[in-house]
Amino acid sequence: MTKSKSQGFSLLELMVSIAVLVTICGALFSALFAYQKTYASEMLKADMRLGVQGAAETLAQEIGQAGAVPPTTTTLTGSITASALAQSASVISTANMFAGETLQVDQGPTYETVKIASVSSSTTISAIFNSNHAAGALVWASGVFPQGILSSSTANVLQLFGDINSDGTLAYEEYRCDMTAGTLTRSITPVGAGERNAAVVVLQGVIANPGGTPCFTYAAPVSAAGFNFITNVGFTVTTQTSDPDPQTGQYATMTKSFLDLAPRNVKAGLALAQGGYTAPLQATPPGLPMSP
Repeated sequence: MTKSKSQGFSLLELMVSIAVLVTICGALFSALFAYQKTYASEMLKADMRLGVQGAAETLAQEIGQAGAVPPTTTTLTGSITASALAQSASVISTANMFAGETLQVDQGPTYETVKIASVSSSTTISAIFNSNHAAGALVWASGVFPQGILSSSTANVLQLFGDINSDGTLAYEEYRCDMTAGTLTRSITPVGAGERNAAVVVLQGVIANPGGTPCFTYAAPVSAAGFNFITNVGFTVTTQTSDPDPQTGQYATMTKSFLDLAPRNVKAGLALAQGGYTAPLQATPPGLPMSP
């Protein structure tokens, strides 16, 4: 019986096969590398967009809360006898209270509004009471702060106050665009604290806006009932990616504007003032804006 001869590839065939394989692999790796660069570029830009979106959403929410009066309710712990002179009154807590604030006291025929002359302790205020009040009478604050957006705000610093987090705390808040540091920072501090709390970074990669556009813009203040109401805030920010775009070798940038951020409590206060109903309009707490 004759055995068949089996032959392998010739050297030329082997070299051609290897050349084809190398060409195919090179094309595959080149496509994979291009895809990786595209993916990395898209992720850098997505991170930048998400950072701006998150900062803008927080800013819009808190501007909307500017001017909100915390729903503070307490009770008298001692009786009050009517007097034309300011007198001390003991309450369970003076949290969120400040000199110049208007309080509502009691109910029924002895109901009245009083203006705080001073807050002398965590349980004592001074005011003029025109009615007698028994211990246990309700004491509460309501209304709006007309100047919830402070007129001392600038192109790079937004200053606002109110029940910003809807948690019953009267707080002062400050946003600051720092082009040198490349950050947008936020600090929030309870009103009455000795100094402003340290700021935290809410957005990185901040650079100067094209054409010198301010970071913050404001509607012209409207004067009514002795207050200046700022009823609209604009926010424009330009950011760049944290690393150069692998496709171009340059930092990708993006400019976004949010030009209709409305402090609804301030707008409500303006409507009240223009309608001649000024009782709910609260004074600005002393010591604002706060220093570091």
